[in-house]
Amino acid sequence: MSPTLLIVGQGLTGLFSAVLAARRGATVRLIAEGRGGLSLSHGCVDIWRNGDIRFARRSLGRGHPLSELPREVRAEALSEFLQLAQEARLPYVAAPDRVLRLPTALGSVHVTAAAPYSLAAGSLDDPTPFHLGRIGGLRDFSADLATSAFRARGVNVAGTIDLPVPARARDLYAHDLARLLEDPGYRESLYRDWTPHMKGVTRLGLPAILGGDHSLEVFTAMEQRLGVSLFEIPTLPPSLPGLRLERALRRLAVASGVEVIEGPSVRGEVDGRSAGRRVSGVVATTAGGPRVFRSQAVLLATGGALHGGWMSFANGEVQDSVFGLPLEAPEDREDWTAPSLFESQPFSRFGLRLDSRRRPCDRRGRPYFENLYAAGGILAGADRSTEGCRQGIDLASAYAAVEAALA
Repeated sequence: MSPTLLIVGQGLTGLFSAVLAARRGATVRLIAEGRGGLSLSHGCVDIWRNGDIRFARRSLGRGHPLSELPREVRAEALSEFLQLAQEARLPYVAAPDRVLRLPTALGSVHVTAAAPYSLAAGSLDDPTPFHLGRIGGLRDFSADLATSAFRARGVNVAGTIDLPVPARARDLYAHDLARLLEDPGYRESLYRDWTPHMKGVTRLGLPAILGGDHSLEVFTAMEQRLGVSLFEIPTLPPSLPGLRLERALRRLAVASGVEVIEGPSVRGEVDGRSAGRRVSGVVATTAGGPRVFRSQAVLLATGGALHGGWMSFANGEVQDSVFGLPLEAPEDREDWTAPSLFESQPFSRFGLRLDSRRRPCDRRGRPYFENLYAAGGILAGADRSTEGCRQGIDLASAYAAVEAALA
């Protein structure tokens, strides 16, 4: 009989965990109250602010999630992710011996360890001058703003070019164009309109609009027909590279046999027959009343403060949002935040501590439950935004938690 695993949360951590566990023979159910954070993501895999955790390990605190994960686990997790992305026709470019330096919509530089093929093609290490496409009516990308900022940084931008699109009754959004570009007929009309503007262009940067679920086909077709090298730059959320990854992982999860339930909030259930040593599953709040979902093991992939992974109360207590496990936090709430919005925020490091088997534990290292595991943003000890390690933690901790839960 196959082991059963219930996962709470469907961000990168939850979806990746679900696919891994299902492909290792487990019966997997994934429950999420809402969407995860991938729609806000650039779709890349950041491991550290300079792209390589090897240069940061000495500065990591003892309780940092990455310091507790062996290098082999991080490498295997990334390898599994890249294989899944390739299978989903969303190929990534990874640079194990160097970092990828990619352009952003604000004209800054995003350093990452792995990126979708269409983004990686815009590497700023390529000295070939590039143009940026100015698409009329697209409100979430300014080619002029990006060009000005790039030139201030010494980036060789040849200029901007106008790329007309058929008029619409409202402003365009990236996902509008992505949907339209998946229609070969619509692409033909753009080829006719855009080709005259390609004179002198060898490399063209566009906002991330080149298709949704069939982005590889759209990218390849447009590059061939326009006769230039293309690359994409992520726009404001909802970001298409993140949405593409979310949908790809969800399709892989469903195809692997994962039951996905979206909508209900859940609270943890403790197995009374185990004298409180084990959890039995969760109770979901549904339109038809409470519904119990039981499993041999539960994995929390609920995210951090911004994704509802933990809650705070008027009495100063901070708890995870499913089982009510306590999180360490300063008693004075003024110590939860930094004076400046652009500084590392102390509350970002709130989360669950884990034992060596990836189970939430108390200060003495004793697990609260024998069969409860956690991964991703709910883990304590990291400010994933300022440290640039969000996806690195998500993938590596998910991989380690699934291995432990199914052992």
